[in-house]
Amino acid sequence: MDRPPRRRLQPEQRKREIVEAAERLLQAHGPNVRVEDVVREAGVAKGTFFLYFPTWDDLLETVRGRLVSAFDTAHPQPTEVDGPVDWPALVEAQAAAFIDFTLSRRTLGETIFHSEFAERRPLADNGVQRLVAVIRAGQEADAFGPVDPEPTARLLFAAIHEAADAVAGGAARDAVIPALQALLRRALAPNTPGETP
Repeated sequence: MDRPPRRRLQPEQRKREIVEAAERLLQAHGPNVRVEDVVREAGVAKGTFFLYFPTWDDLLETVRGRLVSAFDTAHPQPTEVDGPVDWPALVEAQAAAFIDFTLSRRTLGETIFHSEFAERRPLADNGVQRLVAVIRAGQEADAFGPVDPEPTARLLFAAIHEAADAVAGGAARDAVIPALQALLRRALAPNTPGETP
């Protein structure tokens, strides 16, 4: 049986095809995907795969970077320069967006963020650092209280992550999200007059 001729692609296009094939397969099948599956899905030779990704972890790191970048692009951090920002509403909206983003890519996310790969190549706390930046900006705008941004962000991110797990486990999204948002608002609320920090 004759095979159709392979399309000639620029190296970056070929690499992107491999990554996109891996993303589709990882989303559908999770950690059971192997190099052989990806090259078959992408229509490339195994040698071509290793030309772009010397190890399987190199591919997973690229996929992870694309996921983080996709969220950051879809939900950019505003600044007061662009106009007044409702910082409490922003935290609540971004928490809900994180949950929805996580749930829409659950199988892929489990493989990328909660696997042996994630232990071998830990990701810098992007979600936590993003929250730290929002807390600091909100404090500068007097929208948040005098909390310590680093540990507060870490604890709040854990709550956001747990909320995503709860919804994934069957809890009602329309109950979990408002409860989480109320928690976030209370944790970051500015002190009222006469209240001790």
